[in-house]
Amino acid sequence: MEILHILDELENYVEECSRIPMTGKVILHEDILYDFLDKIRAMLPENMQEAEWILREKERILKEAKKESETIIETAQNKLQRITGESEIVKIANQQGEEIITNAKNVAKEITQGSFNYADDVMAQLQSELERIQLVVRKGREELRQNIRQTNNQNKNAG
Repeated sequence: MEILHILDELENYVEECSRIPMTGKVILHEDILYDFLDKIRAMLPENMQEAEWILREKERILKEAKKESETIIETAQNKLQRITGESEIVKIANQQGEEIITNAKNVAKEITQGSFNYADDVMAQLQSELERIQLVVRKGREELRQNIRQTNNQNKNAG
């Protein structure tokens, strides 16, 4: 992933920077540091935009499923009303209508559950990716701190 490449470049830059003797501090050029931060920020919105898209898509799918189930139920109820007539035909029609309504409700539940599962899977993948990025950043910061401590110890030993 490109963000890892940028973090590697930042780490290399810090390692190559001039050091202030006997302080363990590093001299960083402000513009270069801001450039790295801008690159990292530019990468993060892609993940955020993807999460927002997923949420919008989930809402769209749920609305579609609800609309479809309402249409199926309405169609079934209309069919049930048209079929009314003689008592035996009415009984059969009522049974069929109830079956259609039950099937429509089941289909709506399946569609809704499927959209929830899809959204959950995508969000889990996004969460995993963000956690991985967070781990890389944490490791990078730990390495930077370790380098600072080593530099401090070297400077103390040299002084």
